[in-house]
Amino acid sequence: MKYLQNFFFFSILLLFASPLSAQFSVGLFGDLSNSSLSGNAPPNTEYNSLTALGGGLMLDYRATDEVTVSLQPMFLQKGATVSYDLPSYKEQRDSLNVGFSYFSIPIMVKVVASKVVYVSGGFEFDILQEAKSELVNTTGENDITEFIKSTDFSANFGVGFIFDVYTLNLFFELRYSIGLTNVSNIPNVSDLDIPSEFKNTSTQIIFGIMYPFGE
Repeated sequence: MKYLQNFFFFSILLLFASPLSAQFSVGLFGDLSNSSLSGNAPPNTEYNSLTALGGGLMLDYRATDEVTVSLQPMFLQKGATVSYDLPSYKEQRDSLNVGFSYFSIPIMVKVVASKVVYVSGGFEFDILQEAKSELVNTTGENDITEFIKSTDFSANFGVGFIFDVYTLNLFFELRYSIGLTNVSNIPNVSDLDIPSEFKNTSTQIIFGIMYPFGE
């Protein structure tokens, strides 16, 4: 994990210890995510995707004409729908939603591919705020925070499109996030019907507006 720590350290150093001639941009963005879980599902179940909204702030530092380092603190939701085998149905039925709310700190590197297209990659550190489960078609929720680890770490890959509108930049990005760490806090010897290992995955649509300043 040391090389990942070094990635975060040098990325933040570039953002906050840059020469005065550096080009910065700040902005706001929204996030529409389609998330699920990978790993061992409970017996007679499978994981399906869950759609959620998020959003945050973005601070970009243009290191060169082609490369930008981006710090993106945000509120992010992940989770999955758990489908069960039920005796009265031939196919599995969506029966349980599990949702994890995180304060997330992605650090991304954007590389210009053309005038309006860029590709991106980086890492994301998540701090769990709450975790809940809810039976489909009901209003009651259960707090399952104690069963989910307090942090998560993911690798992100994406492609984005950016457009100049007067003095602002409008953008949207398609991003895939794959969890690198087990987020289950259940020991292997537990009698609970919760797997001892699973990871977050998600596909995101990120859209927002940036204001460039300084040079």
